[in-house]
Amino acid sequence: MSAVFKELNKGEAITSGLRKVTDDMKSKNRADRSGLVATGGGGAGVAPAVPPAASKTAKPPKFALDGKKWAVEHQVGQRTLVIEDVNPKQTVYVYDCVDCVIQIKGKANNITLDKCAKTGVVFEDVLATCELVNCVSMQVQCTGACPTVAIDKVDGCQVFLGPKSYGAEITTAKCSEVNVVCVPDEGSDADAIETPVPEQFVTTRDPKTGKWVTVPMGHSGA
Repeated sequence: MSAVFKELNKGEAITSGLRKVTDDMKSKNRADRSGLVATGGGGAGVAPAVPPAASKTAKPPKFALDGKKWAVEHQVGQRTLVIEDVNPKQTVYVYDCVDCVIQIKGKANNITLDKCAKTGVVFEDVLATCELVNCVSMQVQCTGACPTVAIDKVDGCQVFLGPKSYGAEITTAKCSEVNVVCVPDEGSDADAIETPVPEQFVTTRDPKTGKWVTVPMGHSGA
């Protein structure tokens, strides 16, 4: 997992070894219309240990454009995946991927990461939301603009945001170990600033208004 995260932290430098999506990977251009893409290699390699978030029964990987939705599904150990020329009318759905690195070029309407583990995603721009749900040990990096990051039922996630996304809204529900990192412009002398998202809250009643108010729990140093 650490190796995957080190690759992701390289940002755009990661693209040097990435595999581009060719026309035959797009379902609309495939003769068999299956939308399935072989992971490469003549023989079956040794499968890595599959965390609880991944399916116990191996399913054929998918990497295809189905209509207006890019589907990246059941990929394991694929760290050189690139989706090229995404446009605002297209969505990206990443499902059940383990130990992968994926780059999304262009501006997507929406990006969803569902039931993935130990996976990093680098994307440029998203029109609506980058959503993570039912995931474990994730990293996402936005190099452009992202108005909202929605994180639901995720255990371990680092969100890297560039200057164009400093004003993003981060929503979390039933999550743990979520950190947001503000990355400065390339060439800047400023340091990246990492901020943990609160996991514990205190709810008290305001005697003046009679309403219950919830705030993050503060921890004072010893």
